[in-house]
Amino acid sequence: MVEVKDLVDATTGIVAGASGMIAGALSATSILGASTVIAGSIDGVTGASAITSALALLGGGAVAVGGMGMVGGIAVVTTAAVIPAVIVGLEVFKFFHH
Repeated sequence: MVEVKDLVDATTGIVAGASGMIAGALSATSILGASTVIAGSIDGVTGASAITSALALLGGGAVAVGGMGMVGGIAVVTTAAVIPAVIVGLEVFKFFHH
């Protein structure tokens, strides 16, 4: 038989997970968007070229000049999404599960 406490725990987990996903998506989108604008204004490119340029900028520059390139930029954006997602998810879970 399903108890009310089990339903509350399941709902809490769902709400915490959804909140974390939203926080992560907003964080990654804002960082990549801002860096795309900056890279586009520096390099004078638009569209896909601006995104690749932005990822290289976040990665510390092109691999040819000693940076991590687009791979480093992807790591930065991924980290920028994961950290807020985990923090917000845990805080929401703690708030509802006292």
